[in-house]
Amino acid sequence: MQEWDVVGVMIALIALMTAVVTPIVKLTHAITKLTTSLDDMEKGMQQLSANNRNAHERIWDYSREQDAKLGDHETRIRVMEEELA
Repeated sequence: MQEWDVVGVMIALIALMTAVVTPIVKLTHAITKLTTSLDDMEKGMQQLSANNRNAHERIWDYSREQDAKLGDHETRIRVMEEELA
């Protein structure tokens, strides 16, 4: 093999390695970015779940309060109706 043949083979090997490594590096970068985005989304979902839980608790507390007021109102109406009857 002549010197230029060796140089040509080395250049071909370097080109092949570059052709293989470049997509792998890009893929690794994309996977890292997706992992970070997914972690952020998971944190957001946890916050959303906590806020949702608190909102539902407030809604149910208000509903219970309204039920108590409605029950009291019904009792007062019944007492008034009995007094009139």
